[in-house]
Amino acid sequence: MKTVFSSTEEQEQEIASLVSRFYETVFPKYFTESEILHFRKIGVLERNRSSSRFTYLGTLRDAFQVMTCLQVLLSILGKQQAEEWNDPDSAELFQHNITLLNEYGIFFPFYYDHFSNMNQEASNDLQMMDAHVANQYLV
Repeated sequence: MKTVFSSTEEQEQEIASLVSRFYETVFPKYFTESEILHFRKIGVLERNRSSSRFTYLGTLRDAFQVMTCLQVLLSILGKQQAEEWNDPDSAELFQHNITLLNEYGIFFPFYYDHFSNMNQEASNDLQMMDAHVANQYLV
């Protein structure tokens, strides 16, 4: 008999928060709105209910591993804006964390190269957000 500790409510909330960050801030930079809606429909970053032996079971250790993988992916994607994207170690680390997520039953069907080019519509929106107001009456 083996005793395991279940994940905490805070860990589950953190996982949900990290998934929301992907949908609200990361995916819009690289994909169109219709693609993002399709991702939600097919269950990207959701738990797979399959009977795989690696499926995320809600244990304390598993939740911590899933949180860490999501945080690493977000960190690597954040490096792209800092123009450090061509680092081969990042590509390997990115793929390793995707593999771990998939082993834990979290569906993430992307590769490092999917995030190499920003969505043109999204980059235009980001440029508009960075524009400085030249006149205080123009807002």
